[in-house]
Amino acid sequence: MWSLARSGTRAHLAAMTGTFIVLALAGALVAGTGVLFESGLRTSGDAGEGGLLVALASSFAGTTLVLVVLVVAATVSLALRQRQRDFALLRAVGATRAQVRRLVGLEVVLVGLVAVPAGAVPGLFGVRLLTPLLADAQMVPAGFTMTRSPLPVLAAVAFLLPVSLLAARLATRETLRTPPTTAVRQSVVEPDSIGPVRRTSALALAVCGLVAAFSPLVVPGTIGSAAAATSAFLLVAAAALAGPLLVAWVLGATHRVPGGPATTLALANTRGFSRRLTTAVVPLALVLAVGTVQTTVDDTVAEAATRQLADGLRADLVVTSPGLDAAGLAELAAVPGVESATALGSVTARVRVDDELGGIEALSWEAAQLRTLPAGGAGRVLDLDVVEGDLAALDRPDTVAISRDASLDTGKSVGETLLIRWPSGGEAPAEVVAVHDRGLGFGGYLTGQATPAAHGADAAPDTVLLTTSDPDAQQAVAALGLTVRDEAGYVAAASAGDDAGRALSTAMLLALLLFVGIAAANTLVLTTAGRRSELTLLRRTGATNAQLVGMAGVEALVAGVAAWVIAVAAVVPSVLGVSFGLLGPSVPPIDLVTLGGLTLVVLLVPLLTVVPVVVSANRRAGAEMIRG
Repeated sequence: MWSLARSGTRAHLAAMTGTFIVLALAGALVAGTGVLFESGLRTSGDAGEGGLLVALASSFAGTTLVLVVLVVAATVSLALRQRQRDFALLRAVGATRAQVRRLVGLEVVLVGLVAVPAGAVPGLFGVRLLTPLLADAQMVPAGFTMTRSPLPVLAAVAFLLPVSLLAARLATRETLRTPPTTAVRQSVVEPDSIGPVRRTSALALAVCGLVAAFSPLVVPGTIGSAAAATSAFLLVAAAALAGPLLVAWVLGATHRVPGGPATTLALANTRGFSRRLTTAVVPLALVLAVGTVQTTVDDTVAEAATRQLADGLRADLVVTSPGLDAAGLAELAAVPGVESATALGSVTARVRVDDELGGIEALSWEAAQLRTLPAGGAGRVLDLDVVEGDLAALDRPDTVAISRDASLDTGKSVGETLLIRWPSGGEAPAEVVAVHDRGLGFGGYLTGQATPAAHGADAAPDTVLLTTSDPDAQQAVAALGLTVRDEAGYVAAASAGDDAGRALSTAMLLALLLFVGIAAANTLVLTTAGRRSELTLLRRTGATNAQLVGMAGVEALVAGVAAWVIAVAAVVPSVLGVSFGLLGPSVPPIDLVTLGGLTLVVLLVPLLTVVPVVVSANRRAGAEMIRG
């Protein structure tokens, strides 16, 4: 069986090479994510960098693993679908279903055991390029070194091999369950329907995707919006399963479309080989879906934070000069035209967010910036949209107010206690006395000045909110050597202050898009290369080289447009849900430049991969006809 597996791998080198490339890239992504996760777990300490790194890795892993499953499954299925005739012939000459399954499994294992580590090992080193970006985003301290361990490589193998084997099992299921002679016939002409299991699975994924998209109606805020962001991938997966039916429905009337021989051939091929088109379309749709959803989520979160900050501030001027002492605050309050000066401080601590994971430091504790409010809760200059409790209770020691997102994350509400680890190393419970709805603008955790003072934590003022009665007060404050802005200027500066975080997010998004883009191009090349005998037959029956190239161009355009339509249909519910959860009923802040660029990629990649392969195949077919 091993010799058959090795010979099968060599005989279909192109398909196996394409599978090797995708598995290697998937191994690099999974291993790189594992490095971030392991580094966070191993460095979880009082500084809090471990928790931030684990949170980043967990967020990135959610999207990465979904993409990896979809892309690897599509690639393995395509590679094996091109060999349906071989499997059907094996069945016809006496091979049992178990023997063919074993053969396919051994081939997948043989390729996977080589490809995944070959990609995962470079991934261990490639992810270290993110270290400067992580440090700039203040997720790790300067000089941070990521953990070196073989565990991420082993994790990549342990994850990708079962995914590949399951995809292989599903790809050969239909061939093995039909009689051998029927299977030989179906290997040439695709069936025009899908089975009940696939139909039911597609419907279930579509329903789950729509439910996830509208989850912010039930769970508002960042948690509901995060669930909504996943709906696009569920809907693309549903389209992948129901692809043949969708193609038959959309292209059912194309036989009446006017056009020359090239267009007629292309549309006939599209209708007759809908499974092949679906396999090529899914990775392309993922390119547009991933890029649009991720950039929309980032922009929506940034806009929501800006709105919350602008809506919550009631000050005329904002001073942002850390290190002000009591004398400095008194001097500031004495400036002519300043009616009140409200000092806000902050202290870095760690909050226990999960009581059930107490043994896993980086998962159960989260680094948090606790904003300290003056006595009385700064109600005159701040409106935090309190939905439960009273901020005035923060004057008591060991009390805390949390945002609604933090309440959902920790499972705590008013009257319950939250365990806080202070910079001194001591841990103390704090009673939740209020829940507010502006966590993105003002932070998830607020305390009074008495709480950090009771635990020896220095919460020196870093922001002072001023109310004024004189328009010249800003110049007078600036004359003291302090940084002062009006409310609009402060909001704008705060909104533009997370450039490092956006750079990190962009770098990680580009890694995902690179993986999906290469996989899409690889799928199109494999699909077209597997049609060599079909193209040769068309040449022998009278089709010209120009007609075949034109046919390839039309098919590539159909694939690109179909991918764009599927992606947009999957993305619309997702971005609407994300926007509603964070901004309420409004137009989502879609990055049109990114959308336009990804649209060009989706339309051009098929043309730049399919047409050259057809030209090369035609050249070989012409040479064979001359020799024949």
